[in-house]
Order: sequence, then C-alpha cells, then structure tokens
Amino acid sequence: MEDVLGSYLLLVMMLLSIAVVVWFCCSIVVTFLKMRQGQKNLRYKALLRENQRLRSLLADTTKERRLRKVHRIELVRRRSNHASRNIA
Repeated sequence: MEDVLGSYLLLVMMLLSIAVVVWFCCSIVVTFLKMRQGQKNLRYKALLRENQRLRSLLADTTKERRLRKVHRIELVRRRSNHASRNIA
C-alpha cells in the first residue's frame, strides 16, 4: 500500500513539476511577445511623428511657394502699372 501511495505521490510531483515548467515557459513567451508588440508600437508611433513632421514641412513649403507666387504677381502688376504710367 505504501509503495502504491509513494508511486502516486511521485507521479503527482512529476506532473506538478512539468506544469510549473510549462507555466514558466509560457510566461516567458507571453512577456517576450508583449515586449515585441510594444517595440512595434513604438516604431509605429515614431513613424507617425515623422509623417506628421514631414506633412507640416510640406504644408509650410506649399504655403511659402503660394506666397512667392502671389508676391511675383504683385510685382508684375506694379511694374506693368508703373510702365503704363510712364508711357502715358
């Protein structure tokens, strides 16, 4: 009887040991996956910030180009008005 109980106890201890090892391995894998997902999120957020910066830079350049065009048109008008006054 003691031999049977001893063998059952040994079997239960082995199963518990295996369960603890499996739980520990799963915990490591889950932690690794969360860490990797966090790194992906950081890279994604960095790309979003860079994209926003480039968009604002492009918008500033577009606005500057538009202002230069308006300024050029004004210069041409002034010159043509000045030339027409000098002729008349």
